Amino acid sequence: MNYFGSHAAAIRYDKGRPHFHANTIGHIKAYLHLDHKLEFALDIACGTGLSTKALLAISEKVFGTDLSEEMLKVATSEDGITYCVAAAERQPLPNNQFDLVTVSSGVHWFNIDEFLAEASRLLKKDAFLVIYENAFHGEMENQADFARWHKEVYLQRFPSPPRNNTYKWIPENLEPQKLILTWTESFQNTVKFTKDELTAYLITQSNAIAAVESAKFTYAAIEDWLKTELTVFFENDHVRHVFHFNNWIKYLQKNSI
Repeated sequence: MNYFGSHAAAIRYDKGRPHFHANTIGHIKAYLHLDHKLEFALDIACGTGLSTKALLAISEKVFGTDLSEEMLKVATSEDGITYCVAAAERQPLPNNQFDLVTVSSGVHWFNIDEFLAEASRLLKKDAFLVIYENAFHGEMENQADFARWHKEVYLQRFPSPPRNNTYKWIPENLEPQKLILTWTESFQNTVKFTKDELTAYLITQSNAIAAVESAKFTYAAIEDWLKTELTVFFENDHVRHVFHFNNWIKYLQKNSI
């Protein structure tokens, strides 16, 4: 199921997702030792284009693809970006065209083996596939009780739908696709939210979307519940508080042989 395919999900995604991608792109630029812009980059499962736009810092031309036409209708428009509707495993783009392929917070929804074969087809020799995640684990600065609420209240009411988090990034799986995992790095991003901004972000998660799609809740009901629940953590509705996101990046290089 595509939890991000509806118009309602796309509008909320565009409004509520934080702009953390520039930090991650900085890590990618440093690891790849880029002293000039790449020619072509591709952002797969690009959503509303936040991750796609960030790639303009390191690539002259960027393509963004997503399975959801509704997401692309509200995607960020910039000179140098081209969008098209496509599944991650089936890209309507030429062989060996891209200097970099990225996926932000989406690979767990893919058929990963099929996707890796497609990414390898698209990459130039020695070019990189970079997969990264900015994961919210309920860590609020100076509010230890928030983590308990997130785990014991929020996730119990709105559990995460199944996803592929158990894929083994080992040579036996990567070598048939002519890919080598060269490095994995982990670090924290900090994002500041007001109560309303945090509510808007949580509404974009697949947890909330799945609850709406199952007809157990409406978006309005979830928003009202969240604003009530979060009041205890925000003494002032207009003050932003710091939340810690756990970020990881996997660098996979296409074998030149």
